[in-house]
Amino acid sequence: MYLENYVRDLAKSFYWQKLYSSSKTNNGIHIFENQTNFSGIQILFLYWLEVYHLLYTELSQKEWENLNEEVIKDNIRTDAFLYWRSKEQEHELYRIKQQEREYKAQNKKPQRGQVRQHQIFKGVPKK
Repeated sequence: MYLENYVRDLAKSFYWQKLYSSSKTNNGIHIFENQTNFSGIQILFLYWLEVYHLLYTELSQKEWENLNEEVIKDNIRTDAFLYWRSKEQEHELYRIKQQEREYKAQNKKPQRGQVRQHQIFKGVPKK
């Protein structure tokens, strides 16, 4: 647990966030000497770099009312926020799918014998 807290503290630091952001946009910048075959600690570090990059991006865009700098600094509050955020996204996805189902139910396919009339574009009228 101590190792993960240390990795998380490094991952949320300005230096590593800037380096990570730069490495995503510039191909010549690498975080590690090895570019493949990452160790477990390197994978853990990359995971938390991405999580904190996402959180800082959402903080700058003011996407969530309850996300602030103090939440990001505290690992327990960050974990709680990430859990709450995932539940909110699931709820939003469910709501969108429910609306799609309702829309499809309202726009039923025509019964046999019913034909929908559509205007066909025949070009610009000649003068």
